[in-house]
Amino acid sequence: MGYYSDVVIAFAFNSKEQIDEVMAIYRMHKFVQEHDLVKEWEVHDWNGVWGLTYKTVSAKWYDDYEDVQGFEHMENVVVGFAENRRGFEYAFRKIRVGEEYKDIEEDSHNNGPDSSTLQDELWDRIGLRRDIETTF
Repeated sequence: MGYYSDVVIAFAFNSKEQIDEVMAIYRMHKFVQEHDLVKEWEVHDWNGVWGLTYKTVSAKWYDDYEDVQGFEHMENVVVGFAENRRGFEYAFRKIRVGEEYKDIEEDSHNNGPDSSTLQDELWDRIGLRRDIETTF
């Protein structure tokens, strides 16, 4: 038993090289290694905008879980690059939807003068929708 959530975490970058650099640092984190989290991320080429995404359905997503901390560490790595490297642009979006109707967590931000294009790409690719399902 437990409480389950659906989660998507996504980043958009201007180049594949940015993803490679981020992943090189990310993979050194203790929880990332212990839970083999690198393989859970997907790399996308969206017509010149590069995406790095993680998606799960019906997961136990608790802040004190090591794997959750590992997945969320990716944001720290990306923000660290942006703070320490001039011209490192990115966009970020996260949505977590819990079992309870009002349990929705959304976060997004971007960095750089041209990063609004990256942010737009994520908003075009990630949406939140509640559906009614019937059996009649």
